[in-house]
Amino acid sequence: MKMITNMKKISNILLLILTVGFFASCAEEEIGPVINPAAENGTLTYVLNQTRYSNFTYVLDVTNNGLDMDALTTTQPDYGFSASVTYYVQASFSEDMSNLVELPSSVQGENVAINVKEMNAALFDLYGGEMPNPSVAKDVYVRLKAVVSTATKNPLTTEPTVKPLLSNVIKLNVLPYYIENLKPYNEAATLSPYYIIGYIGWDNSTGGLGSNIIPLSVVEGRVYNSEGKGIYAYTGYFEASKTFKIIGTVGGWTEQWGNSGSDGINSPVHNDGGSSNFQVPEDGYYTVTVNSTLNQVTIVKTAITPKVFDNMGMVGAMTDWGGNPDIAMTAYQTVNNHMWYAEYTFASDSEFKFRYNSDWGDNWGDDTFPYGIGTPGGKNIPAKAGTYVVFFNDIDGTYSFIQK
Repeated sequence: MKMITNMKKISNILLLILTVGFFASCAEEEIGPVINPAAENGTLTYVLNQTRYSNFTYVLDVTNNGLDMDALTTTQPDYGFSASVTYYVQASFSEDMSNLVELPSSVQGENVAINVKEMNAALFDLYGGEMPNPSVAKDVYVRLKAVVSTATKNPLTTEPTVKPLLSNVIKLNVLPYYIENLKPYNEAATLSPYYIIGYIGWDNSTGGLGSNIIPLSVVEGRVYNSEGKGIYAYTGYFEASKTFKIIGTVGGWTEQWGNSGSDGINSPVHNDGGSSNFQVPEDGYYTVTVNSTLNQVTIVKTAITPKVFDNMGMVGAMTDWGGNPDIAMTAYQTVNNHMWYAEYTFASDSEFKFRYNSDWGDNWGDDTFPYGIGTPGGKNIPAKAGTYVVFFNDIDGTYSFIQK
């Protein structure tokens, strides 16, 4: 009888050991933070508090550009763990936040200041560059976007598992200061494009135009201020094995865009001489966009399969409209090229067009200079006398004349 009792005790002890081992094994498999499922799928909400000035008109003034109009307060979203959260302010004229603008600055912490200049620029952008003059007070709806980049399943992975989260919307009444109305590219007195450098080479002098440096182009439907600030873009094929940066002036590095941290396109940073390069994650067509009004850069993959041309030329009065050979343009890259360039001196004011294979089957033109958006079979381009590096993108028809 005693032996049976001892056997039962041994069995119970073994069962206990197995049970503890099972739960210990399960615990070992659950590596990493316990993340709120609503944070993972982006449905988690959090409260943006109404400001203390609920019945107040924020009067913005250009002399206070370096100051904050107010600060938004919130409580960290319930991620299920403590996190370092970065907040961005989004603004819109609509309570449903359609057609919103995201202010460029971000804040880590639950007290999020709104800079006067950034809010005024956001309202200017929401107005589409056509601010009323004199300015009028306007209801502006704002919310916060919370981003956590360090929440991963385990220490060996880098892909965040927490989606950006949006707060509730609150209403502010804001009286902006007037900013000069913008003009479309064909009416703008000045245009200041940005340039891609490094994808082929790093010579940022005028000698590198074309072979190393290519300009971003004006964008249809966008507008520009008296300093030439606005939205510029370039669409082309990028290989993941190559890197590049964006500069604001040929021959200079003072104004530049790169990527924060390692090479990539996930975190553009402005005027940081120690920044890394841009590098797309996979081969494909991408659109690079610079908004120099709001100091924003985006690099986004685009699903297009454009026709690839094996040559391109310029034809016009200087070639007797085909009586003499077209002026040959050089391909910028060897793989899926769509950007063409040529250095040419127009002895006098002239007109010309771009065309493929010295034939009128594929030709492009527009009636603006020195920047334009050519359309198939479009008007003659009115070139001014001078020496230029001429650029043409056969994907969107955009062209630029950079004087040497």
